[in-house]
Amino acid sequence: PKHVEILDELPKTAVGKVFKPDLRKMAISRVYGETLRAQGIEAAVSVYEDKTRGLVATVTPKTPGTTEAQIGAALGAFARPWAMGLDDS
Repeated sequence: PKHVEILDELPKTAVGKVFKPDLRKMAISRVYGETLRAQGIEAAVSVYEDKTRGLVATVTPKTPGTTEAQIGAALGAFARPWAMGLDDS
């Protein structure tokens, strides 16, 4: 494995099965965050389920002056869609 993460508990469905979409969301957030940090971009990454596009990452830059083009260049190798989030500050 390329990454091992220790969790207190696996996300589960109401019947007790492992809920894989939550694990995918965690993995997408981690990989996108690491990729952006490697490019010098600090950003908060969250993932939500869109009915037409599937899992979509929302990237909210924390580094001032970060443009959508810079994020796109960093995340361009990934097939999973992403959207620019709004900075709350």
